[in-house]
Amino acid sequence: MSTQTTTPAEKDRPEAIIIGSGTGVPSKRRVCPAILVRAEGEIMLLDTGPGTLATLLHQGVTYTDIDRIFYTHMHPDHCADMTSILFAMRNVEPRRTKPLHVYGPQGLKGFYHDLNRVYGNCLTPKTYELNLTELREDELSLGGWRVKTSAMNHMVPTIGYRLEFSNGKVLVYSGDTGYCENIVGLARDADVLVLECSFPEDLRVEGHLVPSMCARIALESGCKTLVLSHFYPQWEAYDILEECRKFYDGGLVLAEDSTKLPL
Repeated sequence: MSTQTTTPAEKDRPEAIIIGSGTGVPSKRRVCPAILVRAEGEIMLLDTGPGTLATLLHQGVTYTDIDRIFYTHMHPDHCADMTSILFAMRNVEPRRTKPLHVYGPQGLKGFYHDLNRVYGNCLTPKTYELNLTELREDELSLGGWRVKTSAMNHMVPTIGYRLEFSNGKVLVYSGDTGYCENIVGLARDADVLVLECSFPEDLRVEGHLVPSMCARIALESGCKTLVLSHFYPQWEAYDILEECRKFYDGGLVLAEDSTKLPL
């Protein structure tokens, strides 16, 4: 019997893993939004909904491993585990020593300071450096790869992310948004486009996407693979694939918790 082995090249190949494909409404199937990205020799997170820190252990990632966190907006289902992560990083053993870079929309710094005030400064780093950066329409060069951001159409300040890796691959993440030209521009020719698809077509909610909107964004942007996530429990009464295929026949992935996306 032959066995498959993972080559060094495959082991080091960039990938994104959907940690949570759900929302703030509890589900036995899906936890709150978070995406783990292994690329450029770093461990990165896109959003950290409640439970992210513990769920990362199933991927072999601890709080000492995280290099960067990118927040789309400061709604609890997307950012609540910022508290848990920063609190864990104050532990004596294992000790966190390398810097942590946290990015987010306008208001990120005030949010962090308010958390520290509420918790009596027990989120303040003791053994490492914390760097907070607020973004809107920005572009960052991070040593051979780039991050671009753009404002999304949501109820609070929200930014989407475009990660352009040194191998030429592009990952785009919308966070929460309704249809807008900014997400189309951000996702132009992306290899992987992760969009929220919160509700079925007949249950539209302002500031969120439904299948027809996701299809429009994918078609207008020319993305190669469309990944839909952030499914509310209302979807349980529908066949998600059937509903989405009414509008889009391109490369499509319906996210589940632990779905892997090669980059």
